[in-house]
Amino acid sequence: MIFVFNPFTILIFIAVAAMLLFTLYNTKERDDRLQTNGVRARGVIVQNKIKWGSTTVVRPIIRFETQDGRTIEALHEHGVALAVPRYPEGTTVTVLYDPVNPRDFSIIAADRQYI
Repeated sequence: MIFVFNPFTILIFIAVAAMLLFTLYNTKERDDRLQTNGVRARGVIVQNKIKWGSTTVVRPIIRFETQDGRTIEALHEHGVALAVPRYPEGTTVTVLYDPVNPRDFSIIAADRQYI
């Protein structure tokens, strides 16, 4: 079987590659910003939110307290989403959050027994 590259195929390939590179760049920039400016806090998984569709995705909802005493409860929207909960409810996690926007956070550690 011979695969012939036509202009449309090449254009689609370039568009997909550009979207992938854009996503990787934004993820890396966000991670670098959190590593530089982020604040660590202990949090707890209060619930796992299931999103049903052609692909089932489970993401944790985490509650933590900021340095200035605000309680944040938010869906962890970054990182790999799985079809099964990675962290059971009640799991203690360490988050790294943006002090300007605490809802922008990443899980950086969790109780070892659950990972």
